[in-house]
Amino acid sequence: MELREIKDSEIGKVKELRDYAFRLPASGGEADFNYWAENARRLGLFYGEHLLAQVLTYPLSVSILGERFSMGGIAYVASYPEYRNGGLIRRLMEESLVKMREAGQLVSYLSPFSIPFYRKFGYEIFTEKVELTIPAHALPDMGTVPGRVMRFTSEDGTGISVVRELYNRFALTKKSGMMMRDDAWWLRLARRGYTKEIAVYCDMNGIATGYMLFGLDHEVFKIHEMIALDYEAEKGLWRFIGSHGMMVDRVVAKNIGSLRDIALAFPSPDFEKREILDFMVRIVDVEPFLEKYRFDRSDTTLYLQVEDETAPWNEGLFEIRGSFVKRIDKTEGGILTISIQGLSQMLMGFVRPRDLVYYGKATASDITIAAWEKVIPHVRSDFYDGF
Repeated sequence: MELREIKDSEIGKVKELRDYAFRLPASGGEADFNYWAENARRLGLFYGEHLLAQVLTYPLSVSILGERFSMGGIAYVASYPEYRNGGLIRRLMEESLVKMREAGQLVSYLSPFSIPFYRKFGYEIFTEKVELTIPAHALPDMGTVPGRVMRFTSEDGTGISVVRELYNRFALTKKSGMMMRDDAWWLRLARRGYTKEIAVYCDMNGIATGYMLFGLDHEVFKIHEMIALDYEAEKGLWRFIGSHGMMVDRVVAKNIGSLRDIALAFPSPDFEKREILDFMVRIVDVEPFLEKYRFDRSDTTLYLQVEDETAPWNEGLFEIRGSFVKRIDKTEGGILTISIQGLSQMLMGFVRPRDLVYYGKATASDITIAAWEKVIPHVRSDFYDGF
């Protein structure tokens, strides 16, 4: 059995395994799948010329506390059923982490078919996605707004340029963990029909402060994504949705924020809500990640003991003071001992240090926990994309 990169000429074998394992067509069509398969790092386990198992890694980037981080997006992890439980995926995942480290991809994301399965490789949940189903008669009255909504489509270059700029501002300043979308990713969204209809809210001065990607599917108003830089824009977009109340029987919405956001935004949030623990993250290379991470209070010295069974280069004791990071052998200072899963969740903003200690995901004294609470910014993680 040979572990190696899958050649361009062998992408047909990747498709065959994809189709057999997932039983669903690629949602963006074959042209979209071909582009990403051609640009991915493709690792496979072969017996002769036969592909037994595969892992693809997309070259992507994300925003963490306003900084761009190179990210390896894991996709199409699969093996033929007769080779499952033979350790093939473990070998491929471990080699994928080595390759990501060599490529400078400091973090990795994936969408799990099984959360416990990917926890074994150091990944952990970092998003809480919410889907809403609102009957037309229950659409909220958000009051009046001074601005107006303008319509665009994916064929309108002006609309795409406006939403791109708004998305980047939102991703860099409002959330942690969001995709930094390039031309190829916007084209991917267009192939899936997400940008066919665009609504942009402009304030009374004509400045765009929010947008929505949506579509009408018979009597269903589908919100693919809503981004607002302020509450006025959010209200304005919901007023626009409400104007369709006589045309549709319900609104189905995703990528609009967390349950907490919904509780704060809606006068009466009494409609169906479904929470999904969706994407998982892991830090691929701890030391350079810590050097780039924007800690608060750069004058504070911290000590971190990292445990990582899958990527042993991450294990060890680190001294951190702002962007200054070094490995040390021992210290008399207070140490936060944490797994790579807990560290990834904490630094993304999904969970606070005190919560990790409470649930036994980390250990530290009360004084050490208090120090870490002060240096981890209070910015919540989210991710509106998928692969």
